[in-house]
Amino acid sequence: MAVEQSGKVVLTLKDVSIDFPTSGGLVHAVRNLDLAIYEGRRVGFIGESGSGKTTTALAVMQMLAAPGYVSSGSITLGDTEILDLNEEEMRKTRLQRVAYIPQGAMNSLNPIMRIEDQIWDAIRAHEGNVAKTELKKRSDDCLASVGLGGHVGRLYPHELSGGMKQRVCIALGVSLNPELIIADEPTSALDVVTQRHVMQTLKEVQAKIGSGLILIGHDMGLMAQSVDELAVLKDGELVEHGTVKQIIESPKHPYTKQLISSVPLVGGDSFLDEGLGAPPMNRSAGSEPLLQFDGVTKTYGDVTAVHPMSFKLDGEVPKIISIVGQSGSGKSTMGDMMLGFTAPSSGKVMFEGQDINRMGPAARLDFRKNVQAVFQDPYACFNPFYRVDHALKFPFKRFGFAKSESHTEEKMFEACTAVGLDPSQVLRRYPHQLSGGQRQRLIVARALMLEPKLLIADEPVSMVDASLRATILKNIYDLKDQYGISILYITHDLATAYHVSDYVIVLYHGHIAEAGPPKEVIGNPQHPYTQLLIDSIPWPDVNRSWGESASADDDVRTLAELSKNTQTVFRGQVPGFDLTVPGSMSNAA
Repeated sequence: MAVEQSGKVVLTLKDVSIDFPTSGGLVHAVRNLDLAIYEGRRVGFIGESGSGKTTTALAVMQMLAAPGYVSSGSITLGDTEILDLNEEEMRKTRLQRVAYIPQGAMNSLNPIMRIEDQIWDAIRAHEGNVAKTELKKRSDDCLASVGLGGHVGRLYPHELSGGMKQRVCIALGVSLNPELIIADEPTSALDVVTQRHVMQTLKEVQAKIGSGLILIGHDMGLMAQSVDELAVLKDGELVEHGTVKQIIESPKHPYTKQLISSVPLVGGDSFLDEGLGAPPMNRSAGSEPLLQFDGVTKTYGDVTAVHPMSFKLDGEVPKIISIVGQSGSGKSTMGDMMLGFTAPSSGKVMFEGQDINRMGPAARLDFRKNVQAVFQDPYACFNPFYRVDHALKFPFKRFGFAKSESHTEEKMFEACTAVGLDPSQVLRRYPHQLSGGQRQRLIVARALMLEPKLLIADEPVSMVDASLRATILKNIYDLKDQYGISILYITHDLATAYHVSDYVIVLYHGHIAEAGPPKEVIGNPQHPYTQLLIDSIPWPDVNRSWGESASADDDVRTLAELSKNTQTVFRGQVPGFDLTVPGSMSNAA
C-alpha cells in the first residue's frame, strides 16, 4: 500500500538487490527493494532473521561483509549516490550524514576508552582539530540529549548498565546531527522498563534533529509504539508497506498477520496447546524437596544481590516457576546459585536434601546430570570448531548414558525430534550454519538427552525472533509434562511468563516484590513495581499509549520510591511450591 508523503526525501532505495555468492550457489539476500525514507519520519523494518533487514542497512552504510555485494539498483542519500562513493568519501559520510546504532552496545564501545573520549574521537575524525573545551561541551550536550549526566563521560563502558550503554550509542550516533539514523534492534536484550526509556530517548533525539530513522526489529509490539511506517520483509522481499496503523489494524499479507499474532499478550490467547498433550509424567515422590533455598542471601561487597528468601519445590508434579524482573534484579544470581556456579553468602541451596556446595565428587557428578541449564546466548554455548553432533554426544557419554554408538545416535535423533528439529538437517552442521532458533532448540535437546529432573532456563528466548519464541517455549512446556521435568524460567518477558508459568516470583533489587499464580501476579498486579513492568510492555496496539519522556521520568521516581518498600505481596500458593520471605506477612488471595 502506498504511503502519502511530503517533505524532503532522505534516503531512496530503488530496485535494490543484494547477493552473496556461496559454495552452494548464489543467495539472493534482498530482491528488488523499493522504498523512500523522509526527514522526520520513523520507518520500521520488521521481519524474521534472514529477511534482509540488517543486510539492507549495511548496504546503505557500504558495510556489507564480503562476499556480499549490491547486484543491482540505486541507494541515494539526499542527492548522493552511495554506490558511487569511494572508501574515503564513504568514511566521511558515515556518522556525519548517516549514523548506525548497533544491537550490542557493549561490543560496539571501546572497553579501554572513556565515553567522552569516544565521542571526541568521532568529532575529530570528521572536523579535524577542535579545542578541548569545545569537545567537552559538545560531549556533555550529546549525553544530556539522551538523559545522561556529564559525569558519565568520564566512565568506562563496563561501569554502565545495559540501558546506559545503549543510550551512549545513541549519543554517539547523533553527535554530528546526521540526516539518517539506522537503529538495528537497539533494545532486543533490554528489560521492558529500560527498553521504553531507550526508545523514548531515541524518538526524542531523532525528532529534535529532524533526521529520518530506520528502526530494525522483529517485535511487532515495539514497532507499533515506536514508528510511523512499517516495511515488512520476508526472504529479502518487501511484502507489505504502509503506515503503522494500516499494517497493525488491517494487515494484508499472511506473513504480516503471522508476525502480529506471534506477539504473546497478557490475558490474550495462549500459544500453548494445553490439554492436548499427554498427562504430566510425575516424578517419584521423595521425602526431600527437589530444590530448596533455606534462608539464602547473596552479597557482593556492599551490594546485596539476593535478600533472604526460602522456598521448597517438591518436583513430584512438574512445574514451571518463573522469576521475572529488570536487569540487575537478582534473577540470574538466583539461577547461578541453583546451578552451583556461585555459593550463597548465607543459607543453603539443597537438591534432594543435599547441600549442593558441600557435595563430594560422585554426588556433584550426579547433580550436574540431574540439573541442566538453557542459557541466553545459544551461540556461546557451542564450541564453534565442533559440529553439533559432538556437542550433543560429549555430555551423553561423559555422564555414562551411552551404551553404544548406535544408542547415542538414537538418543540424539529422539532429542532433536522432540524439540521440532530434523536431525538429518542439523547434526552435521557447525553452530554458525544454524539460525538462532535452531541453536536454542539444540541446547534444549542437549539437556533433554541427560533426562534431568530440573531445568534452569535463563532468558532462553530473548535473542530469537518473536515468532520463534512461542515455538521454543511451547517445546519446553510440552517437554515438562512429557519427561517430568520441573523448570525455573528466568526472564524479563512477563507476557510469556503469564502463559507458561505455574507460579511467578517478581524480583526487584534482590527483594521479592510480588509472588503467586500468574493470572493473579501478572494478570492483576497489586505491587507498584509489577504494575510498572506491565505498563512498560509494548503492545501491538497503536491506540495504546506507551508514554513519553515525562513517563520515563515518572518511572525513575517510582523506582526510587520502590527501593524503600521491601514488603512482599503474596497472591496465593500452588501445590508443590512453598515460598517464604522473612519479615513479610502473607496475604495470599
